Amino acid sequence: MVLAGGYANLLMLVTPVCGVAGAGEDGENREQRGEQGNQAEERRREERQARRPRNRQLRQRMYRPRAALEGMPEKTVVHNYRLCTRAILSLYEEIKCDINPATARGHAIPGLSKLLGTLHFLGNGSFQNAIGVACGMDQSSFSRHFNQVLQALKKRVRNYIQFPEQPAQWQELKSEFLSVAGMPDVLGAIDCTHVALAPPSDREMAFRNRKNFYSLNIQVVCDAQMKILNVVAKFPGSFHDSYILSNSALGRNFMEGKYGEGWLLGDAAYGCKPWLLTPLSAPHTPAETRFNEVHATTRSVIDRTFRVLKSRFRCLDRSRGALQYAPEKVADIVLVCCMLHNIALNHEMASEIAPDLPREALICPTPTEPDAESGRKLRQKVIEDNFS
Repeated sequence: MVLAGGYANLLMLVTPVCGVAGAGEDGENREQRGEQGNQAEERRREERQARRPRNRQLRQRMYRPRAALEGMPEKTVVHNYRLCTRAILSLYEEIKCDINPATARGHAIPGLSKLLGTLHFLGNGSFQNAIGVACGMDQSSFSRHFNQVLQALKKRVRNYIQFPEQPAQWQELKSEFLSVAGMPDVLGAIDCTHVALAPPSDREMAFRNRKNFYSLNIQVVCDAQMKILNVVAKFPGSFHDSYILSNSALGRNFMEGKYGEGWLLGDAAYGCKPWLLTPLSAPHTPAETRFNEVHATTRSVIDRTFRVLKSRFRCLDRSRGALQYAPEKVADIVLVCCMLHNIALNHEMASEIAPDLPREALICPTPTEPDAESGRKLRQKVIEDNFS
């Protein structure tokens, strides 16, 4: 290869040195020199072209093969993403305008891959370095796109989680609960569950719960089929269940009588109210004992809902580790998981409890507010009318 050292040196290599000659030889020599000069110029042009790609060629971004649902067995789809193929594609159609790449570049990550990566994280509770194995994204790519998908899903939460507001809907709720064990006029079962997180350093104590770990305390109301009707996901773990209910929009609506004649079923952590029936702490008659038994059987649906929810979306179960996000983002994750739980029910997916899901430590609920007199009177009337 000829090194860049000036055209003069190059010409010395390719052009013979000629002495003084006669007139005939001079013409012939000029012709030879012209031909040799053309050859030298051609070589220089080829050398410049050979150097140009090395100087200007840009390294293309390469992504690993992305996850695709085509050809994947349905059992594998559900295991990886916690929803069936039909539910995933329907959900993608709903949010694709918010998550598809704005650029037409060939290497932009498509919206479906972003959704699958998010579902895999929520469902399997694996931290971000495991996402690439399932969805073809590295950790940095997933981190960038996770919040985009999360916010797109959060925008649709009210499409899937909303407490009924029509009398016909209330009657349907009451009929379903009545068929469980005979408890009348029930509009929902209520309880709270904890979702572990890494607390903000300046508010650690607010997030430490009675079970001695940091969490958000999540209030949920469900129907008799484990459909989630209401979620409150903004209170630190140290806040008591009854405080959360009293300071929620749902609690205020019940206090104002917005939902007609009917009540929620809660455990002993709550005070008994005209719209919230709790068990008797010390039943004295067979009727009171029967009331407590029916109350426990009917209200147990909320416990099953929590176990199915945390089995389906293992990021909520602290056996996979605390969520390493700010409380506000953890709240968004909880809301989205509750929405996805309802979507799974809408698609008639099996509501299974994972065999390796640990049971939460049982702590006897301690009421922080007394039973209201009106609540005690209503409970006694329910017992006399239905269980005597």
